[in-house]
Amino acid sequence: MHDHDALFRSTFTDPQHAASLLRVLLPPALVRAADWPTLTLLPGTFVDAGLRDRESDLLFSLVVAGRPVLVYVLLEHKSFVDRWVAFQLLQYVVRIHEAFRRAHPEATHLPPVVPVVVHHGPRGWSAARTVLDLIDLDGLPPPVQQALAPLQPNQHFLLDDLAAMPEGRIRHRGTTAQATLVLLALQFVRQAPDADPVGIVERWLPLWRAVQRDPSGRFGLLVLLSYLARQLETDRERFVQATIRIEEHETMGKTLWEKAVEEGRQKGKAEGKAAGRAELLLRLLHRRFGELPADLEERVRSADVAALDTWAERVLDAQSLDEMFR
Repeated sequence: MHDHDALFRSTFTDPQHAASLLRVLLPPALVRAADWPTLTLLPGTFVDAGLRDRESDLLFSLVVAGRPVLVYVLLEHKSFVDRWVAFQLLQYVVRIHEAFRRAHPEATHLPPVVPVVVHHGPRGWSAARTVLDLIDLDGLPPPVQQALAPLQPNQHFLLDDLAAMPEGRIRHRGTTAQATLVLLALQFVRQAPDADPVGIVERWLPLWRAVQRDPSGRFGLLVLLSYLARQLETDRERFVQATIRIEEHETMGKTLWEKAVEEGRQKGKAEGKAAGRAELLLRLLHRRFGELPADLEERVRSADVAALDTWAERVLDAQSLDEMFR
C-alpha cells in the first residue's frame, strides 16, 4: 500500500472522520436525509490490481430516507490527471453492483451508489467528469448526436479537487481536525519534499494540537508524523523539534517522535506480512475452489493479518466460498 493510501485509509476508515468529509461533498438533500450514525465501512476494494499504487478506495453504507445508499470514495493520487478516471469509476461501480447481486441473489433492485473522487496532486482536475464526455460524438450531425447521447453510459461523480483548492478553504470546511490535517498533508506535503517539518507543524499548529488533545486521535497523530517522516528529506532533529512543538514538552515530544518512527517500522512489517499471507491463502483457495471472483481476490489482498488468519483456519474444512467468508 502506498504511503498516501495508508494515510488516507488510517483516518477515513473511521466513520467519524469519513462523515465529516461526506457532509461537505454530498448534495445537500442527501446530507439532510442521511441518518449519519448508520454510516458503516464495508470490506473490500474494487480498484484494478495494476492501479493500486495510484488509487485507493473505500465503500460505505449509509441509510438515507430510510433506505441503504452506498457511497464509494476513490482517492486519486497520480502525478498526472488521468483522462480515463470516469470510465474506471464506472467499472468499479459495476463491480460493486455485481458484488451486491452475489450477496443478495433474492434482490429485485440495486442500491444507489454515490461515486466520489478525492484528488490531490500538482495540478487541478482537467479530465472528464462524466462517462459521456469520453464518448466520441463530435462531428456527427446534431440529430444523430441527440439520438445517440441518451443511449450511452453517463455516470457522473462528485469531485473533491484538493489540487485546485486554496489551503484556507481546505482548513475551514468543517471536517474534523484529523481529517483536515490528512487532506492538507496529502496535498501540500507531497509537493514539498524539502519542507521543514517544524514549519509544517507551525503552519497548521491548532490542528495538530487538536488531534493531540483528542483521546481518540493519538493513533492518527502517530500516522501523520510517520507520513511526514517518509515524505520529507530532512534530519531527525528537525522532526523531534516538530513533535516537541505539538506536545509543548521536550521529553514527551521526543517520546512521540520515537513512537511515530516505530509506527512506521511496524506498518512496513505488517504490510509485508499481510501481503505474503494473502498470496498463500489465494493459492490455497485456487487449488480448492478453482477460479475466484475478482472482487473476492481483492478482498483477500486488502485484508489485515487477523482476517487472513481466520480465513486460513477455514480453508481445509469449508465446503464453499460462502462458508469460507461467512
